[in-house]
Amino acid sequence: MAYGKKISRAEPGLIVQVLDDSGSMSENLPGSSDPKYQWVERLYGNILQELLARSTDLKGNTAVVKARYILLHILYGTEPQIWGNGEMDIEATVKKYTEDGNSLGLGGNLSGTNAKAAFEEALVYLKKVVTQERIKKSFPPMLFHLSDGESATDATLVAEEIMKLSTEDGNVLIANVFIGTETKLNYNGPEDFPGYLDIAELGPNEDNIRLFNMSSETPACIRENLVNDGIFPNLREGARLFFDVRTKEMLKHAIQVVGSLGSRADRTGK
Repeated sequence: MAYGKKISRAEPGLIVQVLDDSGSMSENLPGSSDPKYQWVERLYGNILQELLARSTDLKGNTAVVKARYILLHILYGTEPQIWGNGEMDIEATVKKYTEDGNSLGLGGNLSGTNAKAAFEEALVYLKKVVTQERIKKSFPPMLFHLSDGESATDATLVAEEIMKLSTEDGNVLIANVFIGTETKLNYNGPEDFPGYLDIAELGPNEDNIRLFNMSSETPACIRENLVNDGIFPNLREGARLFFDVRTKEMLKHAIQVVGSLGSRADRTGK
């Protein structure tokens, strides 16, 4: 069954973060007195700790971390920049994040918004990694893209190439999170967010449609995890992995999609 593999040290989960760090990320999140990038960093730290917990086993009284997750972080403005030491396992990622003051180095410090260049960087990496022995049979990699505005370039064709890549368990998944946009979909928050099924629900911003088209359909296993874990309890079958973020509550829940691909079943002991 596609998207059926459990995350393990032998067959780890791969997450590629593509994060907009253009100047507008220094503006306050709607309904908040803190900038968008600060909320991203604050909430993302919680996800890293969750992934670390899923990768930690107890042997007697000793905690043993097993590299069940691998991460790559691409920050972008006009040009993409790699955070940290490039590809890192979850333990190394948490260590680097903590040493850097619980920060990914975001700050709205980069000029321009060139999403295409960032996706091209991700494509080059993913083309290589999906053929590697440790990944080719694993749950497919997930690319998580977070942005708060219009890109100067269109990454649609590159995203389509990424979504054609696959492991033996299914195609690479792309999730898009758009901070601060408005759509035609009527909901109050994560508790009644139904997800987006078609373009008619997206307007009036054309970037909504572009990012929706760049988003994968939510696999049944991920939808089940998001519903059962109370992250998006009313997410509809067939909804895309596209999330519009109007408040910090929606941002918190959308970021949790990163950690949803294995859910509680990640603890395989391997």
